[in-house]
Amino acid sequence: MTTIRTALAGLALGLASNAFAQAPNLAAANYIGVERGTGKVSLNCPANTDCSRVDVSHVVRAGHRFDPSWAFEVTYRHIDADWGFLRSYSAELTSFGLGAAYTLPLSGSVGALVRFGGASNGLKLQPAVGLLDQNPGTISTTAVKPYLGFGLSWQFARHWSTSLNADWTRADLRETSGGPKQTVTVRTLGAGIAFNF
Repeated sequence: MTTIRTALAGLALGLASNAFAQAPNLAAANYIGVERGTGKVSLNCPANTDCSRVDVSHVVRAGHRFDPSWAFEVTYRHIDADWGFLRSYSAELTSFGLGAAYTLPLSGSVGALVRFGGASNGLKLQPAVGLLDQNPGTISTTAVKPYLGFGLSWQFARHWSTSLNADWTRADLRETSGGPKQTVTVRTLGAGIAFNF
């Protein structure tokens, strides 16, 4: 009888441990997180022009988990532009996305993330201008593009988690108003913190 009880207790403990290991970052069904890092727009810089492809990025994510693996997610991304005196060719990104996130448990509190969906990406370009030329102003172009992301999260408290994330998408830009569109790659890389509720 003692052996049976010991076996049952071990089985129950094993099932509980396994269930916990399969569900990291699940203190609650909803979450909201903020991230800060770098963003890069793969601009094709004109010859003899000093331009800025990389700048500060900000990301806000809010999601709802349907089960331990899948979540619906809304994302806001912004990449600043360097429109200073010495860098006249730069682009600013503002993006709103809808998609899904899949969590693969690596341990009881660590998970790998895959994100994918679609986003409305607005790119505001500052064209290259000469030192004595009049600034033509910015040119804005908006397009809906797919996005893909990968991340690594760690839940360090019941309602709090931190993560490292990398996302890629595409965006359209125009060199001149009404001119032909070019498609460029956009990347954000950042670290953040999320509240689970």
